Amino acid sequence: MHTVLLLGAGFSKNWGGCLAREVMYDVLGRIAEDSALHGYVSRIGNFEDALSQVQSQYKHDRSDGSKARLVRLQNAILETFNAMNQAFAAKPSMEFSNMIEYSIQAFLWKFDAIFTLNQDLLIEMHYKPELYDRRRRTGSYCFPGMQPPSNWRSALPCDLLHAAWHPMAQFALEANHQHIYKLHGSANWRDTEGGELLVMGADKQSIIRDKPILAWYGDEFRRHLEMPGTRLMVVGYGFRDQHIDDTIYEAWQRKGLQMFVVNTQGRSVFNKQSSTQIKVPDRMEMIPLIGISDRELGSTFGGDHFEYGKLKRFFDA
Repeated sequence: MHTVLLLGAGFSKNWGGCLAREVMYDVLGRIAEDSALHGYVSRIGNFEDALSQVQSQYKHDRSDGSKARLVRLQNAILETFNAMNQAFAAKPSMEFSNMIEYSIQAFLWKFDAIFTLNQDLLIEMHYKPELYDRRRRTGSYCFPGMQPPSNWRSALPCDLLHAAWHPMAQFALEANHQHIYKLHGSANWRDTEGGELLVMGADKQSIIRDKPILAWYGDEFRRHLEMPGTRLMVVGYGFRDQHIDDTIYEAWQRKGLQMFVVNTQGRSVFNKQSSTQIKVPDRMEMIPLIGISDRELGSTFGGDHFEYGKLKRFFDA
């Protein structure tokens, strides 16, 4: 059996991270002095869609005003991510209890590979799985193909806030490590030209294709999901990125992928229609689920014997 974990914004939310609508609310506060831009983002109602449209407008209008508008919105979004990472840095740990049997770090360590759509630094700051179990691997975890800042494993969380990571010249998988893939980049990743390696906006696929490290990560996601006997646990993802959903759906059709969903919305996470629309089944609902957990992670890993037992059974062959 091959076990894979996919994380979305609902995962980081358990430690105070922001969901998409909360990012938008914070961004609106940061651009409040620009009434035109504030009104534009408010009308669109989604910060990624707004960014995508402002990016598109700049492609067709290279004026100073259009550029300033794009830079203002991009900076506001990055400031929101920075504030969120500062909040993570202030936390003493990512554990929800002092009971070793309910350690979330030990649980995450069980997976053969972790993929995350989150661009925050929660994992880099607080994930120390080797302190809990050295039996599975002789090494720790790594972000394949990315060169970390020096001494990042021993650095304090606050020291990681502005420490940049860069792609290596050659992409390779380190043996005896747990591989973690940030499919949409990260707030502190920089490309070879010094630009952000951060995928935001509506047209994520074209951005990913232009970034070799992220294109490789996408290929790795598909490769892992199509391995024989793969089980995928999805935590806190809303199934709203088409390229991610496509990969999951195709792995189920081609290789019989099995999926377990951990989301406070339960199975309704697949329903993307408003209450006034006629419900049309989402294709993701066709994938048989081997389990659903709709409780908060803080509750499950805080000592909830019943719910934690459901998650542990995911690893039973």
